[in-house]
Amino acid sequence: MAAVPTRNPSRARSHQVSRREAISLLVLGNALWAGTYAAGKIALASLSFIELNAIRFTIATLLMVPVLWSGRALLRRELSHRSSIHAMVRLVVLGFVLNKAFEYAGLSLSTAVDVALLIATESIFTAVLSWIVLDEAVTAAGITALTVGLAGVYLVVARGLVPDLAGPAGISRIAGDLLVIFALTFEAGYTVSGKASLERLPPLLLTGFSVAGSLVVWIPAGLISVAQQGLPAMTSGAWLAVGYMAAFATVGGYWMWFRGLSAIDASAAAPFLFIQPLLGAALGVVLLGESLTWATVTGAVLILLSLAIVTVGAPSPREAALLVGEPPQ
Repeated sequence: MAAVPTRNPSRARSHQVSRREAISLLVLGNALWAGTYAAGKIALASLSFIELNAIRFTIATLLMVPVLWSGRALLRRELSHRSSIHAMVRLVVLGFVLNKAFEYAGLSLSTAVDVALLIATESIFTAVLSWIVLDEAVTAAGITALTVGLAGVYLVVARGLVPDLAGPAGISRIAGDLLVIFALTFEAGYTVSGKASLERLPPLLLTGFSVAGSLVVWIPAGLISVAQQGLPAMTSGAWLAVGYMAAFATVGGYWMWFRGLSAIDASAAAPFLFIQPLLGAALGVVLLGESLTWATVTGAVLILLSLAIVTVGAPSPREAALLVGEPPQ
């Protein structure tokens, strides 16, 4: 998940998209991303999180070959300096290795509802990291969003004022939620670290490079997993889920998002991110039969309120671009 970039006027002129078309693309892109949590749970019934990421990002890389090929000159120039190589490696490790490892390990233990809601708090972690790493000003809106969002996170994870530890499922779900929260810290690092790279590379090209680069880890890890546990028994549902996550969420979702941003500024596009936690949680309930509690609903409201505070409180499109990012896909 890269940061939401500010609109590039020259790119906007070369890609004529009407405002209505841009809004449709942003809505559809976020709707596709919302489906990754339920799809991930279906795939994880047949695969380990390592195998899931290996297959998903292999398919996504193959689909993004045209993007990588057309941008090969830009990538070659970016990787011609040692400092840039270190920065790009850091992006791959933070955004598509550590982040995805913790996120899907957490999803395997938790629920699609919990993960869909927790992912929405990424903007909070990004804001905190921006204060620490980029020495950006601490704002009242940021502190308020942090407080409200953390209260919402607690209610989603605890399922009440006192943590619900009833049975092994309760303990494993909380452990999964905590892994997802760790994933968000790596995702925030990817967003903050990618700020400079986004000024030199098209966002979709940077995403494609990050996805392809992660295969250096995921393919060997997947082969080791298969060697130890044997070939996974993939059901047709698992294949459909992985294919959806690779083609529609990773490739299609990012293309629609950045295509929409060619006509709409990041600050105006940020509210569309509300679609993901709401629709993602709803799909978990409808497709997977997961349950909602009063604490989950209250926590969801607080998390969405924190996202609204960050979105409204960011005084410029540039700050909105840094503070508001897409959830991990």
